[in-house]
Amino acid sequence: MTIKKVPTGWLVDLWPHGRYGKRVRKILKSKTAARRFEQHVLSKSANGEEYQAPKRDKRRLLDLVELWYQHHGQTLKSARDRVRSLRKLAQALGNPLAEAFTAQDWTEYRTERLKEVKPSTVNHEHAYLKAMFSELERLDLWHKGNPLARMRMVRTDETEMGYLDDRQVRDLLVYLKQQPKRDCYFVTLLCLSTGARWSEAQTLRAENVGKDRVTYVGTKSGRARTVPIDPRLAGQLRQRRKIGRLFAESYKAFQSAIQETRIELPDGQLTHVLRHTFASHFMMNGGNILVLQRILGHQSITMTMRYAHFAPDHLEDAVRLNPVTNALPDQMADE
Repeated sequence: MTIKKVPTGWLVDLWPHGRYGKRVRKILKSKTAARRFEQHVLSKSANGEEYQAPKRDKRRLLDLVELWYQHHGQTLKSARDRVRSLRKLAQALGNPLAEAFTAQDWTEYRTERLKEVKPSTVNHEHAYLKAMFSELERLDLWHKGNPLARMRMVRTDETEMGYLDDRQVRDLLVYLKQQPKRDCYFVTLLCLSTGARWSEAQTLRAENVGKDRVTYVGTKSGRARTVPIDPRLAGQLRQRRKIGRLFAESYKAFQSAIQETRIELPDGQLTHVLRHTFASHFMMNGGNILVLQRILGHQSITMTMRYAHFAPDHLEDAVRLNPVTNALPDQMADE
């Protein structure tokens, strides 16, 4: 009998080329898998081929990180940060044999990691590692499956999106305009006027400023994005320089301005509050959500929908169209 039950599974024991040929023995988890393996070996024998047991893959997790970086990671905008994170993660996981790394290993790591960091941090690590395995599979450089393919991320509460009110916007711009170097003032003004990310506005080049619009290149999505601006602002920008980058690094200047104007922001937010402020005021002033998606450069409307509740008529139909209003209008009368 070539297949029999053993304590650890189902043993396939074959002499495909007769008693004087090479013996093939392998234990599989199920009887079905054992039968498939038996047929595979006998099929190769019938074709005059000899079954060769696959060699064990001795690559470790760090080896896969370097392989991923060499063939894909270095093409990403955040290449250095991403590979640095993956290297640290591989070390934290003990740099196991890649083929031996399982979902259970990740679960145990995640449990301990959550004692030290926020769930969002663990979810980022999860996403990076899962994407690495997936990309190596697509490149045909890994054939052992993705251990995180079916694992869910940790559920997290939606983060608070702070935005500046009219008074805070005015105070911030007045403070920045009074500073000797006005780079930070113009970068802030651009973010508030166009919803740009800080990095997009700060790296704007003179060549990308038109009479009434700016074009952001090197964006997060990789797609250039053109946004109209006030012609007076465009004129001020064109006066700064005819070619090259318009602004110096201004992040620390903005951080100082927030402190000096005593504006309190949610944890983890600083320059990104300007993008939230643009989007929030855009919707509060009656803007269209689809237009906002194009301005912000979101690839998915899901991201933009976070701002939908700022629209003046948001959810007003809940009052007008609910079943009590239509069926029992008297219930709304004063008693």
